[in-house]
Formats: sequence, structure tokens, C-alpha cells
Amino acid sequence: MTATVTKAGPYYSSGSISFGSLRSDFKESASGSISASELRRNTSTTSTNPIVPDATENSSVSTSNNLALSQFRNTIKYYYITQTGTDTNFDIDAQTWNTNLNKNILKWLYVQGTIGSNSTASSAAEFNSTAHNLTIDVSGGIYGAGGAGGTSVTISGGNGGNALSITNISGSNLVVNVRSSANIYGGGGGGEKGATGSSGSSGRCINYSYYEKRQCRSCPNCDGNDVRLYCFQRQGRCQTFYQFRDIRCRRTNTSTVAGGPGGAGGNGASGRGYNNLSNSLSGAGGSAGSGGGCPGYDANGSPVPSPGLTGETGGNGGDWGNGGAPTTNTGSGGNGGRSIIGANYTVIGSINSSTIRGLYQP
Repeated sequence: MTATVTKAGPYYSSGSISFGSLRSDFKESASGSISASELRRNTSTTSTNPIVPDATENSSVSTSNNLALSQFRNTIKYYYITQTGTDTNFDIDAQTWNTNLNKNILKWLYVQGTIGSNSTASSAAEFNSTAHNLTIDVSGGIYGAGGAGGTSVTISGGNGGNALSITNISGSNLVVNVRSSANIYGGGGGGEKGATGSSGSSGRCINYSYYEKRQCRSCPNCDGNDVRLYCFQRQGRCQTFYQFRDIRCRRTNTSTVAGGPGGAGGNGASGRGYNNLSNSLSGAGGSAGSGGGCPGYDANGSPVPSPGLTGETGGNGGDWGNGGAPTTNTGSGGNGGRSIIGANYTVIGSINSSTIRGLYQP
């Protein structure tokens, strides 16, 4: 992490102090008059452009009539923090603001590098404090985490994570300035797991059973519609000198057998996010169904029990800020994460589908 503090100032660490230099540094005017009353430290948090702002560095400057030029030693006009490089879960209010956040000095956080989150439970960049006159100026990238795809454990896809979260408690004039090169992207939602394939159609399967019958002199008949396979002569006298006749019969036993089970649905794809910058957003294919036919039986009937159907393909993961795709399963695709979430802030600048992806208004 690289976060560098700079200031407009500190002024007058040595040397003389004049009303002219104070007019130039604080009223930011090269000419004209400036009065002592204008140079009093302004502590009003409703003032959006104080001449002499309230700041920790300016605490020696009087707010009343006992103003002295010497009070302006090491004073400042503005406060800046610049983020560069790569950070995860960047805590804005934890930066080195020197307790100036809740004061009316104009402050800027310049996001010039990359900030991301690998977990949908945490925004990539977060502010949770009280600030007056703070501008978050974004020319780099802030990326939320992508939601997980649905599985057999959790059918629904996970929601995408948020990029920038702002909770400005009792603050005022917090502005997000979106530069044309900015990427403030909420994470995509995960796709839903595909539904299990339908079971195959039931059918008929055939088993055969066999029995024998005996009769004197001539071949007997089988029972009902059973099929006589053969008739043969047995040794032994029956009645006078006739021999026995034996037959073997086959009985057809028909059973209704269910079709095979359907295949498992494919897992949903994870949404696009800082934790998923390049993987495919396509859901996984379902597994093939199984079964069908008449295993363990003597013969197929008609119709033959059919195999189960292939499981449904998992839902696609959502691209930045978009929801994951649903399937016909019992859950849903995950919602897309917000680019900016919270309250008590204003968004200005170059706002379009390239710079902002996901909801951003309070």
C-alpha cells in the first residue's frame, strides 16, 4: 500500500508574514483587500469553502478578535492523500488524516492505483466515519469481489461484492469525483446451479419362469398362454404299456420399471470480480443421466425404460455489476454488487458504462 500525504502548506514555517501573502495563500487572490475578520479560523462545518479552514494544523489561529499574524505559522489551506500501487480492502478513514476528517478543511483522497476485494463480505474501499468537505477523486480502479457460483451445497449464486462503501455519519459535502479513466466496478453475481435432469420414461421389462408337466401317452398343454418349449418321452409305464410324456413350459412375467435417474445439474459460474478477473463466466455442463433398459431381466419389453436426462447447465456468472443467471432450479442467480453504496454522498464527473458498473446513487 502506498498512501502519501501532501498539503497546501504548511505556510510560514519561518520568515515574515504579511496580509498580502495571507490574501494570496488563503483567499487565493493576487490582488484586492483582505480584512482581519476574513482571516479568522472558520469552524462552521456547513462552510464548503472556508478562507481559513478549521484544521488540526490551524488550531492556533484565532476564531475571535485576538487575531495575530504570528498565529499563521505552519498553517495549511488544503489536505491531500494520494493512493497509488495496489491495495485490498482500503480503509479510507484509517488513513493519516491527522484528525481533520470532521473539520471543514477541504480534503481530497486521490485514488490513482488499484483497490480490490477478494471477499464479497467486504467492500474494496470503505469509509465509515464523519467527514466534511471530503472529495474522493478516482482516476484508478476500485473493484468489488465476484459472487460464488451455485453448487449442490448452496444452489443460489452468491451476490457480488461492492466496490466503494460510504457511511458518512453526520457529515456533509462528501463527493465522489469520477475521472474518465476510472473503473468503479461492483462484482458480478454468481450463476445458479443447474437443475437435476428429469428421470427417464418408465417401460416394460420381461422375466421368464419355467415349469414342467407330465401326461401319459400324449404331450400335455401348458397353462393359459404359456409357451410349450418341448415334449419328450420318459421311461416308465403308465396304465398298460404307454410311456409318460413330459413337457417344459415358459411363462412370461412382465414388470413396469422406472426410467433411469437424471444427471446432476452443472455448477453455476462465479461472477466477475477482483477475485475472478479472467475465468470463464459460463456455467458448467450437467452430468449425463443413467439407467434405462432392463438390466437384470431376461428381455426388454416395449417400450423400453429410458435413461435419465442430462442435468441442466449451470447459470452464467454476471459480468461487473450484473447479476448471475438463474436456471430452472429452486434458487436464483446472485445480485450484482454496487459500484458505490451508502448514504450522504454525491457522485459527479464522467459517469458512463466504462467508468461505473453497478448501481451508484445513494
